Amino acid sequence: MHARFDGRVNNNNQGAVMKSHAKTAMLALALIIFNVVQLTAVRAAEPVKLTVGYQPYDTVSYSAAVIRALGLWKKYLPPGSEVQFQGGLQGSIIVNQMLAGKQQIGYLGDMPAVVATTKQDVAKIKLVANTGFSPGQRCNVIMVRADAPNFKSPEEAVKWLNGKTIATPKGSCADRFLGYVIEKSKIKPAAIMNQSLEVLSTNMRAKKLDAVVLWEPTASRIGNLVGEGIAKYAVTGNTFGMPDSGFIAMREDFMKQRPDIVEDWLKTELEAQRFVLNPKNWVKVAEIVKGQTNGITVPMAWFSEYGRIPAYAGGSPIKDEKPFVFDDRIRNQLVGIYQFLYKNKIINVDQAPAGVLDDSVARKIAKDAGVRLPLGSIQAQDVSKAPK
Repeated sequence: MHARFDGRVNNNNQGAVMKSHAKTAMLALALIIFNVVQLTAVRAAEPVKLTVGYQPYDTVSYSAAVIRALGLWKKYLPPGSEVQFQGGLQGSIIVNQMLAGKQQIGYLGDMPAVVATTKQDVAKIKLVANTGFSPGQRCNVIMVRADAPNFKSPEEAVKWLNGKTIATPKGSCADRFLGYVIEKSKIKPAAIMNQSLEVLSTNMRAKKLDAVVLWEPTASRIGNLVGEGIAKYAVTGNTFGMPDSGFIAMREDFMKQRPDIVEDWLKTELEAQRFVLNPKNWVKVAEIVKGQTNGITVPMAWFSEYGRIPAYAGGSPIKDEKPFVFDDRIRNQLVGIYQFLYKNKIINVDQAPAGVLDDSVARKIAKDAGVRLPLGSIQAQDVSKAPK
């Protein structure tokens, strides 16, 4: 007798086959997920070699100076990691190094930070955290020669600048501040010289300049309060309602390759900023800065971050603040910088390119650490409290 095929399928057999295929697929998927997790874990534990650009001659980098001096990065980065710190006199030097792929992380003032984010045809750079936000007490500083009149107000000093020879490092936050002052006050300097911090300091000593626009701690170094006395504080951004700030920049390709290191570095930065804020550490911070610079004494370094500029020169009761992330004040400031630089044909966009202002990791780190933001502020101290 021959079996007859009638085209019907045994449902029990079909169900068994389908269940078998489903189990096989699920096992394969689980294996893939397991392997991905294992590879990620292994990679996350891999040591890393970092090159960090920072400015020991700028208060926005004092947290980086602390990280370097105390070796805080060793506490957070995978064992076996190496970090090389490369100092730069101004932010544009660090921007160029980052664009060239020679530095993965950079500590920048507000103007070079903004410029860095607009060079996307060369390399994509993001701003990931804030290192300081001051009422124009850090980089928006105008100093006049020692024998200039004793002005009663910043406004009087600005009028005096008309027809004078002024120097500032081109492409810096100080350069932006000078442009803003000229635009608002309508003064016409006789000449505006592009000079580095070293050159303008030398020329002030030689009395070849009437005024300089620069940042701390060089302002403290050449100033008449704790420094050489070859220049006097005259105007700050506080007079014009123009704050200044600092940022940590990172190459986007580095962030994608090692998101674990991005978190580790920002954990390190958070600890460093809290160290800078603590009054018990103020002298230590000044000693650290002295150890990583030339010509900057402990009193100069201390005054640059903690000392009070006189009110007649635009001094503010608040010297600095550590928001860590980009709050509304910082975002509004950045909007203004993009617009100002675009208007003056320094950059080719009038707003931040999509995704370049990314403090998401910084916010996560702060939340995980259970800290309140901003981290704190520094009440400007009378010069009499400076260490001797």
